[in-house]
Amino acid sequence: TTILVVDDEPAIRMGLAATIGRYGYSVITAVNCNDGILKARQSLPDLIVSDVMMPAVNGFEMKKQMSTDPLLASIPFIFLTARTATEDRVAGLRDGADDYVTKPFVTEELMARIEAVLRRVHAEQSRGREQAKQAALMEMDKLRKEILQNFRHEVRTPLGNVAMSLEMAVNHKYENPQEQAEFIRIALS
Repeated sequence: TTILVVDDEPAIRMGLAATIGRYGYSVITAVNCNDGILKARQSLPDLIVSDVMMPAVNGFEMKKQMSTDPLLASIPFIFLTARTATEDRVAGLRDGADDYVTKPFVTEELMARIEAVLRRVHAEQSRGREQAKQAALMEMDKLRKEILQNFRHEVRTPLGNVAMSLEMAVNHKYENPQEQAEFIRIALS
């Protein structure tokens, strides 16, 4: 599982990377939102933990930009911010954040939130895979039925012609056995 950490403060970025790495995750870091988008495209992380307040483009804007890219839109986000006002948290969640953690944070809480988001995402992916599998099985069953129906038709038509020819040969009494043999040869070719 890969987590992308986006924060413009080197000490926070390095501390987050080390902490998350100790929990067994692969960590990639980005120094700002533009770098974050670039690194997300390169590595397609399972989760992004991003600061909100950064120079130039803030974390909310980064999430908005990523949500327009089909490759990046489904990557879950946890925003980190020193802003504790309820309206800031609500804005973050409305802008597509999967969770919102205020600074300073307790490491155990952050890791519990990361694990919860990843569990939820993996459960959704499993449900999606199961639904896709069921749809594929239904499509295969439909195709199998179509093939069998066409196969029966394709086999029945030539066999019907052979049976009809043989019936005619048996029921039509040829006086000359060579004429009967010639009729059968023509009928079967």
